[in-house]
Amino acid sequence: MDLQTLKFEISEGIATITLARPEKKNPLSLQVFKELDSCLDKASADKSVAAVIITGGNKVFCAGMDIAEMQSLKKEDTFTFWNSGYNLVFEKIYNFRVPTIAAVSGYALAGGFDLAISCDFRIVSETAKFGQLEVDVHLSPGIERLWRLVGLSRAKYLGMTCEIIDAREAYRIGLADKVVKVENLQKEAGALAAKFVKKPREALERTKDSYIKVLGMDHKSAVNWETQLLCRLFDTDERKRIMDKFLNKNK
Repeated sequence: MDLQTLKFEISEGIATITLARPEKKNPLSLQVFKELDSCLDKASADKSVAAVIITGGNKVFCAGMDIAEMQSLKKEDTFTFWNSGYNLVFEKIYNFRVPTIAAVSGYALAGGFDLAISCDFRIVSETAKFGQLEVDVHLSPGIERLWRLVGLSRAKYLGMTCEIIDAREAYRIGLADKVVKVENLQKEAGALAAKFVKKPREALERTKDSYIKVLGMDHKSAVNWETQLLCRLFDTDERKRIMDKFLNKNK
């Protein structure tokens, strides 16, 4: 696909997707969702990829949906518009086979907020601003992923007050994993991604998958699942090779 709204590259096991319309604050649209979908498929198919970074650069992450496009929608097109992003692309990010990292600077609002929390981790600059603004424009915010990150009461507060919070508050409530200087944002996101490149790939991918699966299980089923996964990973040549190397190094 000829990318019009994004930049995409794969280097040293890391796929980087950059929202590339900073002059418009990187709005989300059907075109953006199509391009995100295509880039994610390419990253998934490339087995060298051990992590994905999604960013808007150092100025702004994503200030939300393309309002002009939303205003032009006909009633029969509404579901396609929202489903393309929230149920398809955001779910593809959330369920991606390896860790995904949002590198956030400036605004991450409404749809941009939901894009950020679809990722496994959020490295944010000191300029980052997060807000769910949907209720203020007579819409409803994403709830499912947020409450699992910050708890139900805090999720309700953000979703119904539409309050915009800064990077430090985002870190305090568990929405952000690390706060860094703007000039270090991409470097820090890359450093986190590089940690995953060094991990045994099958163990990394199956562990990522487990964090998704156990959320929908009762306690006993989750513990049984985790035990079965341990046994499956233990019974591999790669596990034996790594442990033999560890033992020989310490002789």
